[in-house]
This record gives sequence, C-alpha cells and structure tokens, in this order.
Amino acid sequence: MNTTNLTCDLFDIHLDQTNATLTDKIIACFLNSVFSIATCIGNSVILYVIWKTQELHSPSFVLLFCLAASDLLVGLICQPSFVGLKIAELGNDSNVYCTLIIIQAISSWTTSGASLLTLSAVSIDRLLAVTVHLRYNTIVTVPRVIQTVVCLWVFSIIVVLLKFWITNWLVFPLVITLITFVVTTSSTLKIFQIARRHQRQITQQQQSVQSNTINVLKCRKSALTILYVYGLFVISYLPVFVIMLIIQTLTGMKTKTMIIAVNYAATAVFINSFLNPVVYCWRIREIRRAVKNVLRMNQNEVTSLESTTISRQ
Repeated sequence: MNTTNLTCDLFDIHLDQTNATLTDKIIACFLNSVFSIATCIGNSVILYVIWKTQELHSPSFVLLFCLAASDLLVGLICQPSFVGLKIAELGNDSNVYCTLIIIQAISSWTTSGASLLTLSAVSIDRLLAVTVHLRYNTIVTVPRVIQTVVCLWVFSIIVVLLKFWITNWLVFPLVITLITFVVTTSSTLKIFQIARRHQRQITQQQQSVQSNTINVLKCRKSALTILYVYGLFVISYLPVFVIMLIIQTLTGMKTKTMIIAVNYAATAVFINSFLNPVVYCWRIREIRRAVKNVLRMNQNEVTSLESTTISRQ
C-alpha cells in the first residue's frame, strides 16, 4: 500500500493509494466527465428555452431559471474541478490538489446551498399563488424574485466561507437543510390542502370560481414537481452528510472505505444536477412544449439550410 500525505494551508489530507482506491478514482473521473457534459447540455437547454420563451418570463419560471443556472455551474465548475482533483491525487501533485480542493469545496457547497434555498423559495412562491390570489402579481414580481435569489446566493457564499474558520462548520448546512425541509414540506402540504378543498367545491361554484380552482390545481401539480426535485436532492445528498458526520465523529479519520464512499457519494450529488432538467421536462408542460418548439425550429433551420445548399449546387 502506497500512502501519500498531501498538506494544504487549509486542509490536512491523508490518502491511502491502493488498487481499490485507484480504480475507484478512475471510475469517478469517468462518470463525472460524462455527466459534466450531459449536465451542461441539459441545463443549458432549460436556460435557453426560458430565456427565449416570452410566456415563461414569470416569477415562477425565473426561480426555475435560477435553479437551472445553479445546476449548470455544477457541470461547468464542480465536476471538472472534482475530476482534476482526482487526477491530482493520482499524480500526487500537492500544489494542484490544494488549489482544486478549495475550488471544489467552495463551488460545491455554494451551489448546493443556493439550490436548496431556491427550492424553498419556489415552494413559498407556489403557496402565495394559491393564498393571495389576485394580489399575487403585485406581491411576487420578477425584480423581487431576482433580488431574493441574489440574497440567497450571497448568504450561501458567506456560510461556505465560514467553513475555513469554524471547526464544527457542518452544523450550518445541517441546520439550513432542516429549515428548508420544514419550509418546503409545510408549504407543499398547505397547497395540497387548499387544492383538495377547491376540488370539493368544483360542483358547487360558478364558472369564474372554477377558473380559480383550475389555477389551484396547477399550483398543486407544481408543488408535486417541487417534491420530486427536493426528493432527488435529499436522496443524493443524504449519503454525503452521513459520511461527513461519521468522519467528524471519528475526528477526521479517513479509512480506505470512507475515501471510496466519499468519491461515489460526491458523484451521486453531481448527477442530481443532471436529473433536474429531466424532471422539469417530464413534469412541467410549458417547459416540455418550449423545448419541443426550440428543437422543431432548429430542425426547420437545418432543413432550410440543406435545401438552400442543394438548390445552389
């Protein structure tokens, strides 16, 4: 067994290079390389269709745009830095390793925190849509949503930077996760309760009220979509939190098994950013229709270009 000690200013790493860990790192590099490209493509498509489709320029879809932007950063920064990190480990390059582990830690925790907080904002937005009714458009506006998202990102960055000065920093993400879980779950349950009440009133209300009931049912579907995304988030991040708690309990000791588990758990977290665009297209009809329209337009442009080229020949 070849043991390598890599020391940075902010980290003290003890790595056991065995055949098992070498194979594990190669697999992790391959998976993250592939899913990095897929994540960038999927989230870029979501960002493009929301940007180009006028009917999607609403507060709800702006929040979705911000979620996709966060996932895009995972594919652009987090996964490439993770791959570079593993390559540096394989090459025993302390300088590169030290730089990349700082980049990877800051980018990963920041995007994760921002995504989690934005998901809670989405659930609150859907709850406001069914509770304030006609006042929704005056209370929830695109500029206010953008300001809220900026504040959430600034807050995430500040919390992540505290990691380098606070010993028991893991308490912060655990508390934030718990709070967002309570907010998202309670908001979604409230939406379901309101939707159920409106469903019972469908046969008793006038046509104008039925229109409002349809809007409530749409919000219920949106809330269910939030639960799918949030569920994927929790499933993806839970192994990382468990492993980090174990390592923290064992005063930072990393065994060979722990190192392998961390690599695969981190990969699962990154793959979550690839799955989110799939959920958006599956669950949100407006996004699905907009993606189809963009693909159809591109296909028509290619066909037209081919026809022009043939006619010139």
